[in-house]
Amino acid sequence: MPIVDKEAFEADQIPTATELNKVYDDLATASTGLDSTNQASGWLTYKHLDNPTSLTPINKLYQYYHDGTVSVSYNNDAAYTPVVNPAATQCTVALNYTAEQNEIIRIHISGLVADNDVVEDYDFVGANLGKPNYYAFRIKLRYSDSGGPDQFIFPGYWGYSFTTNGLNRSNTNVTQPGLTINWQTFQASTIFKNSAATGVRLWKDATLEVRLFDGSNTLKITRHQIQVVRAKR
Repeated sequence: MPIVDKEAFEADQIPTATELNKVYDDLATASTGLDSTNQASGWLTYKHLDNPTSLTPINKLYQYYHDGTVSVSYNNDAAYTPVVNPAATQCTVALNYTAEQNEIIRIHISGLVADNDVVEDYDFVGANLGKPNYYAFRIKLRYSDSGGPDQFIFPGYWGYSFTTNGLNRSNTNVTQPGLTINWQTFQASTIFKNSAATGVRLWKDATLEVRLFDGSNTLKITRHQIQVVRAKR
């Protein structure tokens, strides 16, 4: 955006009409180079983009996506497992770069749930009330510091319900379960700042994972994707 300096007047100075209007005239002149989105021609250079021919791009995009319509079923309730396509390819992006200290990494995930099979969406026994209705996604970042063993960071968790709400949330003896929510999208975004010193942390990859609370239910996922943006200085 253009920068316009305002006029400064001394005490007892009587400004002329030209002086009073100068800031508006300057703004009108500077604005002639702006388009309808308030951007001037030439503000963005090729170096701002993920330029494969540049050795020092300001931003770098890593992504994986599966756009098929055939679903994969999940029943895992003991641990998180990678989201995969029908060919068992994991929803993972390879990063393989060494980060600077305080460098930001931004991660996006999204996808589509298919026609789930819900056997148990409510537990009537005390401590687990409602938990069988829960499934969740998380991002797993794999890295190593100074050539050491693989380690993992989980910068985000996002949960969803298999069914709609019951008639009364405070009722512990629900007699009418909610309807199953099929063909529901999921999406999330998060950021993570590298706290290790420059040249220490090697980011290896990022993976989208999923887990159910109750394995008697079946979660089905079709399309899914993950994007990682490296914001360099």
